[in-house]
Amino acid sequence: MPSAASAPGRRRAERPERRRPGGLGAPRIPRPSFQSRGWRITGLVVALALVLTWLVWYARTPDHLPVSAKVVNANGVVGTPLYVGMFAAPADLGRTIRISGVKVHTTSDVKLEVTPLLCRRGTIGVTTQPGQFCADLVNPEGERLVGGDSIVVRIESAQAALAVVDRVRIAYREDIRWGTQPAGNQQAIVTIAGRP
Repeated sequence: MPSAASAPGRRRAERPERRRPGGLGAPRIPRPSFQSRGWRITGLVVALALVLTWLVWYARTPDHLPVSAKVVNANGVVGTPLYVGMFAAPADLGRTIRISGVKVHTTSDVKLEVTPLLCRRGTIGVTTQPGQFCADLVNPEGERLVGGDSIVVRIESAQAALAVVDRVRIAYREDIRWGTQPAGNQQAIVTIAGRP
């Protein structure tokens, strides 16, 4: 009598065969090696460093401000402030810059007081009455400069003097860019005469 295990109507449950790594069947997804992952990380770091370098370069190199070879000759008298235009932003400047400060270098035979100022909506050559040419005359630090504005220096002396005012340097920010650049006239030669 045949046993129950070999009965024709019954089959024995078979376990599915396990595939060996080297055997046939669906291929395994390879895991990235440490070396290939290292190369990708290195490439990402290099790309990020290049982008950051470019951003810093871009931020630190705004377009140059206009300069001129002009030399201004200015004459004044002791005890009366003299205003001399050093930089005039052209009307078509097309930029709005926020001034951080204006650096002025002066060489003189006596002690002078030289103060940079922002002349709004106006320009000055040489004058003792800036109100005729400027809508407003203010400390430039923290102010905006646009086309039609100018930078002037106020020169005061208690005694006769001869001075040379070099081209001004304007420290400013424009959007994300910033810098300190020379601007305007090459220099001003100032003579302050004593009162008779």
